[in-house]
Amino acid sequence: MGISVLAANMDKGWATLVAATLAALVSIVSLIVSVISSRSQSKLSSRLTETTNIGKESREYKLKQLTNFYDPLYTLLSANKNIFERIGPLSKARRSGKFNDEETAEVWQKLSNEVVVPNNLRACEIIQENLHFLTSDDDESLYLEFITHAHAYNVFKQGAYEAYSLFPFPRDILSSVRRSRTSIRDDLSSVYGLIQKRSK
Repeated sequence: MGISVLAANMDKGWATLVAATLAALVSIVSLIVSVISSRSQSKLSSRLTETTNIGKESREYKLKQLTNFYDPLYTLLSANKNIFERIGPLSKARRSGKFNDEETAEVWQKLSNEVVVPNNLRACEIIQENLHFLTSDDDESLYLEFITHAHAYNVFKQGAYEAYSLFPFPRDILSSVRRSRTSIRDDLSSVYGLIQKRSK
């Protein structure tokens, strides 16, 4: 066997070794890239799931704020306001003289006893059980004042006492409830609107 044949066989061996080494390196690099890519996808998927869960929890919390706190308070306080403004002691109907004063006073007393007081007590229960659903920009003191007023009103209905003026109705409570309720509803509407657009 000549030197040239031996050299050619050695070149083939080296070439095969180099080719095998390069193939192994490419395979290792490919494996590393695949592992890094897989980890990145896992992290991204995990973050996406976490963001989705946070969004879902936020929507569920806002729904609870509405259903457990703001909606029922809005309904009860609005009904009381409407009754008070239509036939309460300071109402236009009472001051106008168009209606029999004894009759309107009697109707007011019945509505006060059968609707306003029970609505007040129910509103107190809702506040006491669900005050934690108060929005961050709402004023907690209004709700606490309302509880004091509602219980005092119930007591003072049994007799006219001058001290009743120490427990005024917090006039801003209904507008506060309305404002927070509207804000939460708007937030939910925008989120659900976005979800519906994405699903189309």
